[in-house]
Amino acid sequence: MIDFYSIYAQYSTVIKAILILVTGLVASKLISSVSGNIATAKLGSHIGGITRNVVFYVLILATIISVLAEFDINLTGVLAAAGIMGIVIGFAAQTSVSNIISGFFLIADKPFEIGEAIEIDGQAGYVLDIGLLSTRIRTFDNRYMRIPNSTVANTRIINISRYEIRRLDIPVGIAYKENIQKAVEKIDSVLKSNENILMEPEPMIIITKFGESSIDIEARVWIQRSKLFDVRSELIMGIKAAFDEAGIEIPFPHRTVYFGDDKKVEIKGK
Repeated sequence: MIDFYSIYAQYSTVIKAILILVTGLVASKLISSVSGNIATAKLGSHIGGITRNVVFYVLILATIISVLAEFDINLTGVLAAAGIMGIVIGFAAQTSVSNIISGFFLIADKPFEIGEAIEIDGQAGYVLDIGLLSTRIRTFDNRYMRIPNSTVANTRIINISRYEIRRLDIPVGIAYKENIQKAVEKIDSVLKSNENILMEPEPMIIITKFGESSIDIEARVWIQRSKLFDVRSELIMGIKAAFDEAGIEIPFPHRTVYFGDDKKVEIKGK
């Protein structure tokens, strides 16, 4: 007859270690999955996946430490060495740690999401991925760009895709000799003839300033984001055609240079 008590007494440490290991693996998988699902529901899939992995490996580490403790292995030296190594690695990887922390803030704050068009420090494109260390972007001219998360977090971000309605500004200058009211009326007729321009908010035509070579006027209209480039081209061509038909001059920049003998030479150019 098999004496299970004797077997247990002889191999109790091994049996306990196996039970701890199996229980730890199952618990790690279950708890990390639940934690990841909760984080995904509240903060999105990116931070959910990160949470799932972090919880899983922390619990696995705790399980391994518990198993080693069953064999009376002195963990003080191991933990001390691990602590020193962690400090050394921390100093050597300050930039990486900064990028990881910034990545968490970006994912939690959600200034942009995958697929949106953004502009970061003058560089614009579509977001491909938000990783732990960097954000990856495909520029509008189809180039791949990788930006460290710490740089993204500390730089002004413009989200081009966040809102469906965009304001489009079309500046144009007229010669000082031209009738401003007439120019405004011509611009207004071009705006009203374009079906892609929204009437709410109402389009605006404002006189912005006395320029160096022109009276500067700006048309401000609201449109669907998807029609931005088409409408810009249509308005520029329409205003140019309307001014040409009405004989309204769009002047070239020019400078007047005075010499010491009071002679005056006017220089014109683009």
